[in-house]
Amino acid sequence: MTEQNEIIIPVFKNNFKKQVFTARPAVKINVNEVELTIFKGTNSSLASNIAKVVIRYAR
Repeated sequence: MTEQNEIIIPVFKNNFKKQVFTARPAVKINVNEVELTIFKGTNSSLASNIAKVVIRYAR
């Protein structure tokens, strides 16, 4: 009597598409050769505080 083993290979399928993230600049600020780029999706209060500091110390 011989035994036969069958190997079953699992097949995994993705039911969702991967989202490709592309960073798009929303604002570019240039003060005395100091450039600040703020991208879309950035926390607005954090971005405004950073812009204030950059403008204050770049002068």
